Amino acid sequence: MNGIAQELIIQKDTSDSGQKKIPRIRGLTSLSAIRKEIVKVYCEAKAAGAIPDKITFYRGLTYILSAAAQVKKDESLDLIEERLERLEEARGNE
Repeated sequence: MNGIAQELIIQKDTSDSGQKKIPRIRGLTSLSAIRKEIVKVYCEAKAAGAIPDKITFYRGLTYILSAAAQVKKDESLDLIEERLERLEEARGNE
C-alpha cells in the first residue's frame, strides 16, 4: 500500500461503550493540507502510468480529496457568515 493510501485509511474504532466512533481522515484539516495531498496523488498517479486499476484508485482518491476541500471551503464560509452577522448585530446596537 502506498503512502497516500495509508494516510487516507479511515479508522473505525469502537469506544468503551461499544458504539462506533466517527470515522476520521487524519492530517487533512486545512485547504493547504488537502492541496498538498492532491499534488502527492497527482505525482504518484503520473508515475504509476496508464494501468486501469491504478487510474481508478487515484481517481477515487482525487474525488475524496476534492469533496474534503469543498467541505472545508463550506465550513470556512459558514464561519465568515457567522462573524459577519455578529458584526452587523453589534453595529445595529450602537
